[in-house]
Amino acid sequence: MAFIVLGQQQDEHAQYMLEKLKMRGLDAYLLSTHDFPRKVQFSYEPNEELGSLTLACGKTLTLDEIQAVFWRGFSGVSDESTRENYMSAESIAAQDAMACLRTWFFLDNDTIWLNSWEAFQHHKEKPFQLTKVKRLGVRIPQTYVGNNLADIKTAFSVLKQSIFKPVFGGAHTELLTEAHLESERVTAALAKSPITVQEFIAGTNIRSYVIGDKVISVELKSDRADFREDDNMELLAIETPAEIIEQSRQIARTLHLNWTAIDWRRNERGEYYFLEANPSPMFIGFEKRSGISITDHLVDYMLGKG
Repeated sequence: MAFIVLGQQQDEHAQYMLEKLKMRGLDAYLLSTHDFPRKVQFSYEPNEELGSLTLACGKTLTLDEIQAVFWRGFSGVSDESTRENYMSAESIAAQDAMACLRTWFFLDNDTIWLNSWEAFQHHKEKPFQLTKVKRLGVRIPQTYVGNNLADIKTAFSVLKQSIFKPVFGGAHTELLTEAHLESERVTAALAKSPITVQEFIAGTNIRSYVIGDKVISVELKSDRADFREDDNMELLAIETPAEIIEQSRQIARTLHLNWTAIDWRRNERGEYYFLEANPSPMFIGFEKRSGISITDHLVDYMLGKG
């Protein structure tokens, strides 16, 4: 059986995962989707439900041979950059290539995915992710999403303290102030992009890594609104409360995640508020600082031991 790491050559986590698989003596390969169809070939027969993948290195694998796929990153297809002109021949070619790959992503066979295409779609629509998690009975901060300045000002006035961040991601979280709302640039900015305004939960950051039914949590001590900006952040492995273990498992199942990192805020009363669940979180830094090997748990899951 073979194992695939979906990612880029220059991605540290993709290479790290590939190395760990090979250290176990497993037949593992890196697949950059951007190599398809220029350097990678894909074949599929719907009548027989059989297919194969020929990698850039020349190795051919039947889809049934692929036991597990670790999805570190999706880099589109070879002609992805040509899709601006929707009806051009290049755009149609790119859409054809995507349709081929998505067929593989959606096949209901025995391949283990960490994680699936469906999981990544849920991550893209973060307001929908919050809604689905709240329906489970999990606490989430009071949240506004949109670009109506009057409604944003109302949300700001109602909340004691609030933060703002992108709807999709890609930028750090900041505390929201009156100056942001009165800036001459705010109307132009909202004409380009909506934002998320969210209640700031005073307390500490908790990250729970979920691999199958296993839940491992760490406290990220920081005084910054976004701990990713804090070079002095303190990391402390903690015992996960039973309620949060169960909620983490429910969240993962609901969002189609076989593995994830869930970010929480824990307030002074010990109550946990869900912020987001990442389908491809970073973990190398956590491993090095905590001594807990997330990678070994991931490889075990890919071997069907999770």
